[in-house]
Amino acid sequence: MLVKFAHFADVHLGYHKSDALKRLEKYAFTHSIDRCISDNVDFVLMCGDIFHNNIPDMRVQKMAMEQFRRLYDSGIPVYVVYGSHDFSPISNSVIDLFVAAGYMIKPRGVALESGNIGLDFITDPKTGAKIAGLGGLKVGRDRDYYENLERTPLESESGFKIFLFHGGITEMMDTIADDGMPVSLLPKGFAYYAGGHMHEHQNEHFSGYNHVVYPGTLFAGHSSDMENSAKGQRRGFVIVEFDSTVKSIDFIDVPTCDYVLIVVDADMQTSDHVQDEITTKITSISTNDKVVILRIFGELLRGRTTDVDLRAVRQQLLDNGAIDVIIHRREFTSKEYDIRGEPAGTMEEVEIKTFQDNIKQISMKRDHLIGDRGVTLAQSILSSTRIKQPDNETSADYAHRISSDVISRMELDV
Repeated sequence: MLVKFAHFADVHLGYHKSDALKRLEKYAFTHSIDRCISDNVDFVLMCGDIFHNNIPDMRVQKMAMEQFRRLYDSGIPVYVVYGSHDFSPISNSVIDLFVAAGYMIKPRGVALESGNIGLDFITDPKTGAKIAGLGGLKVGRDRDYYENLERTPLESESGFKIFLFHGGITEMMDTIADDGMPVSLLPKGFAYYAGGHMHEHQNEHFSGYNHVVYPGTLFAGHSSDMENSAKGQRRGFVIVEFDSTVKSIDFIDVPTCDYVLIVVDADMQTSDHVQDEITTKITSISTNDKVVILRIFGELLRGRTTDVDLRAVRQQLLDNGAIDVIIHRREFTSKEYDIRGEPAGTMEEVEIKTFQDNIKQISMKRDHLIGDRGVTLAQSILSSTRIKQPDNETSADYAHRISSDVISRMELDV
C-alpha cells in the first residue's frame, strides 16, 4: 500500500510588508495546508525558512499556529529543520515553541566525543519512514557541519530513509556560490533528500543520491521571486508517494495571483524618454487585479534617476486596480548623477548592494565575513536587529538578547 508525504521549504512567513501581499502569503500557506489535509498525506516535511525571521510578529505566529494546529488535529505530524532565516544561534526561535507545543518534530543532532556530529533517526509511527536531518544552522557554515557529520550510522541504517537539509547543492546551482556545498557531503543511500534554501523547484539524481528535491518557495521570500514568478517559474510544494521506494513525486502548483512584468531598458536614454516609455507601457496593458513588477536597468545618458517619478507610476498602477506594485531599480543609474549608496530598488536590493560595495573593499582573514558569505551574514545580522521588542520584555533584556544573537552569528568570543 502506498503512503505519501508533503514536502515544503522556504515559505518565509512574515516576509511581506504590504497588506495586499500579506493576504496572498496567508492564502498560499492556508491553501497548501488545505491540500495536505484533503489529500490525506501521512506526514509533512518543512525544510527550513518556514518563517522569514526567527521570531516573527504575533500576527504571523498566530496564523501559523492555527494552520499547524489543523495538521495536528488531523493526525498529520510535521517534521522540521531550521533554515538560515528562522534559526538563531542562541536558540531563540519560534520553531522551538512549535516543537514544545507538539505541533512540530525536529530531528536531533548531538556532538560526539570525537568532535563529530551525530544525528538520530525519528521513525514515523504510521509509515515506518526513518527521518534524519540537519538544518541551516549558521549562515554560510553548512559545509563545516557536513564535513564533521558521522556518516556511517546514517548510511548503514536500513529501511525507507529521508534526509532533511537546508542549503544549496553546487551541482544544482546556476552559479557556484560561496554558501553552496557538493552533493557528496550529504550521507549516501537515502531514498529521498528533502531540501530547502533554493527557491526554484528541482528534482535531480546523482550517483548514490536519488531524488534530491527542492520544492522551491511557496510564494515569495526574496525580491527576485515575484519577477521569476512573472516569467513563469512555478510556485508550490511536492507530494511524494512511496512504499519501499519512491513511486511518484508530484509538484503541486499553488496559484496565488496573476503577474505583469514590465521591463524598461534605460541605457543611453534620457530621463524624460524613460518616463514616457513607462507611461506608454503601463497604459497599454491590463494590470487590474495583478501584481505588477517594474524593472528598470541601464545608465541614463542625460538626467538623474530621481527625475523619473516612480512614485507617481506606482500610484497610477494602484489606481488602475493593481494588487501591488514592486519596483526593481538597483541597476538603474545615471552618468549625470551617480553616488555610491544612492537608494535604488527595493529595500532588500539596496541593502544587498550596499553590503556588496563595502565588504569587497575590506580585507579579513575570516572567510565567513567576506564575499557572498559576508553579505549573507550581514543580512542575517540586520534581520536580527529588526526584531521588535515584545511588550512584556524589558529594554535591558531585549538589548542583551539581540546583542547576544549578533555576537553568536559573528562567532565572536567575548
